[in-house]
Amino acid sequence: MMERVLLVEDSQFFGTAVKERIESEFKCQVYWATSMAETEALFNQHGDNFAIGVLDYTLPDAREGEIIEFVLSRNIPSIVFSAIFSDDARDFIWSHKVVDYVLKKRPESINYVLSLIKHILRARETKILVVDDSRLYRQTVVDLLKVRHYDIYEATNGKEALQVLAEHPDIRMVITDYYMPEMDGIQLTNEIRRTHGRDSLAIIGISSEGGGIVSAQFIKSGATDFLNKPFLTEEFYCRVTQSLDLLRYIRKFKNLSTRDFLTALYNRRYFFDLGHKFYAAAIREKKAVMVATIDIDHFKKVNDTYGHDAGDQVIKVVANTLAASFRETDIVARFGGEEFCVFAANIQPDDAAKLLERIRRIIGNSKVNVGDNSIQVTVSIGACIDTHKSLEEMIIRSDQMLYAAKDQGRNRVLIV
Repeated sequence: MMERVLLVEDSQFFGTAVKERIESEFKCQVYWATSMAETEALFNQHGDNFAIGVLDYTLPDAREGEIIEFVLSRNIPSIVFSAIFSDDARDFIWSHKVVDYVLKKRPESINYVLSLIKHILRARETKILVVDDSRLYRQTVVDLLKVRHYDIYEATNGKEALQVLAEHPDIRMVITDYYMPEMDGIQLTNEIRRTHGRDSLAIIGISSEGGGIVSAQFIKSGATDFLNKPFLTEEFYCRVTQSLDLLRYIRKFKNLSTRDFLTALYNRRYFFDLGHKFYAAAIREKKAVMVATIDIDHFKKVNDTYGHDAGDQVIKVVANTLAASFRETDIVARFGGEEFCVFAANIQPDDAAKLLERIRRIIGNSKVNVGDNSIQVTVSIGACIDTHKSLEEMIIRSDQMLYAAKDQGRNRVLIV
């Protein structure tokens, strides 16, 4: 279902610009009101089903920020986007627990609004753990995070936090106080980094004492950032947003180094990096293993006849079928061109044969439409289920079976 964004803006220039940018960059439908009355009418027509609100401070029929109170009363995370700047206005806006307060200084400020919208749309899927033995401070941080609708977990000390992390390994951020009984925040950070790298979890340390010494200890122990108590709401949100952005950038760059750009499958290099570890573990645990090599039949003819764009579409169809057919614990990689390789552990020979034959049939029934043309896709598959001395030997044997399948007419599975 397409997300709904509420835009309340009486300026035609900014209203048009913001609406067009949001709808072009997100899968969202923007409902635009230019007054309090129009906003009320939208709520009467569509209910409270808005993912986020982007609100002006002053409207023709609500000149003192009444629109902010009205929209927030519907539990809709809201960004105030206004040209009004004064201490009174700022205090009023932040007292109502908005997502952020953005000034209309220049057209580029729209970019910041868009970045905030991106965070809010992701927030419900972003798990954050707050660790503090002080109920008051813990609740303060939790309340700030609730404004942006993050999925929040709580712990009163380091040991409890580690237990929560063990139960919820998909937590993406830990915000921890320093002074706590049993295990302080720096000790907790050290323990977390034993199992959670910087590409999977961000950590923000918080303390009211110690100054730069505590900050440095947190960072050296693996924290992403540090905040001194008391902190401004704006500073808190900036640090959380920046840390989550950094986490996503690290994960993105890691994916770029391990994934094939066209199919999003693992690339050849990462197949060997991960494959050697999986192979050694499987042999050590005496589990059955399989290596399969898959090649698209007559692929050069596809490129020569229909063009490389059509060839890319054929590769994607095969890649998607492979990704959907194997388990998350299997390694599915594009080796280059039209060739793929799969490593699967703990799979019995009969099951492997049935699976590969099913994949061959699924792909054989697939067609790629290019203009008025329909391209029939088939693959040849060679597999090795006989454990050899190394992963490389299993790949060589699967390659030999692949070429034998090609020699025997293609569109078939051969296993040794």
